[in-house]
Amino acid sequence: MEALLAEARRKLDAGDPEGAIASWDLALRLETDSHRLALILAQMGDAYGDLGESEKAMEALSRAVKLDPGLAVAWIGLGMARQRSGNLDAAAVCFGRAAEIDPKLPEAWNNLGVAYDMMGRHTDALDCFARACESAPESPQIWFNRGNACIGLGDNDAAVASFKKALQGQPDDARIWYNLAYAFARRGDSDSAIAAYRESLRIVPADAPTWYNLANVYFDTGRHPAAIACYQQALTLSPDDFDSWNNLGNCWLQEEQVDEAIRCYSRAVEVRPSSAASWNNLGHAWSRTGDQERALSCYKEAIRLEEEQAAYYLNRALAYARLGYVEEVFSDLRHAVTLNPLLSDILPTLKPLDALAEDPRFQDLIGGFSHP
Repeated sequence: MEALLAEARRKLDAGDPEGAIASWDLALRLETDSHRLALILAQMGDAYGDLGESEKAMEALSRAVKLDPGLAVAWIGLGMARQRSGNLDAAAVCFGRAAEIDPKLPEAWNNLGVAYDMMGRHTDALDCFARACESAPESPQIWFNRGNACIGLGDNDAAVASFKKALQGQPDDARIWYNLAYAFARRGDSDSAIAAYRESLRIVPADAPTWYNLANVYFDTGRHPAAIACYQQALTLSPDDFDSWNNLGNCWLQEEQVDEAIRCYSRAVEVRPSSAASWNNLGHAWSRTGDQERALSCYKEAIRLEEEQAAYYLNRALAYARLGYVEEVFSDLRHAVTLNPLLSDILPTLKPLDALAEDPRFQDLIGGFSHP
């Protein structure tokens, strides 16, 4: 028996969970003690979970808690299996049961906190992480999870402090640097966010989401050339990423590189043809080149996809105005101002509409809509 269990452990440590399961299966046939049987089943369940075999994992772990209802590790394993299957309520019940059995078991409180955080119960999650820290005050994973819950509550300062504490134990964990960067960005500390994203990329250079989020910080702070370089790096790693193409188009447009912007927006709508915002962006870029017919085609598609967006009607009205299609201009302007009465204030400032300023219909538009 002991030889089989030792063999299972060696196989598991060597990266052979299937072999470990086979050894445990043999041990199950020989063992008669319910507690030891439950321990073997709990280990089998965890191994099945690591292999992505959720049903077998839950079957083994359910058998384990029936054989020994006081085995906390089996309840944690069953909770993990249920969490992976998407049943967060059932997972929380399992983790809570483990915490009742052993109130000083940090894994029980930590996992319960993660389940609550995923359920949106961020305050309850923080309470659980505090209990976990009582037994494992230096655990990087607990502090990392606490930081995530703080982000969920909108407490970015507490999130930053938690992620920094996690990094004391795991300074080369790219996930922690990534989330720290996100918390810095949320509280408006762009330079610290950039430094943290850069540190994450030092550890894992080939991560498209990190390049993308770094680019966003550069873009939001007006550093467009740096943003362009980062979006391009993200696209090298993930060539069909819609958000990177769309945002790269925004960068090129800010840099007055309209042809490049058109290329990026065109790729964005190719990747995601249902994006009304990208069709609108592409229309705006074509309008900047003077090709109002192509701009109209894009605005029409944007409106077809989202009929309640006032800005799309306004942009199409401006393209019509540049082409001299007066009736179409007023039709779209009426739609735009009906959807957003505040637009009536800016219509007199839009140069393509100057020729219509004396038209009574225009005067009705800028004076006939009341708004707060």
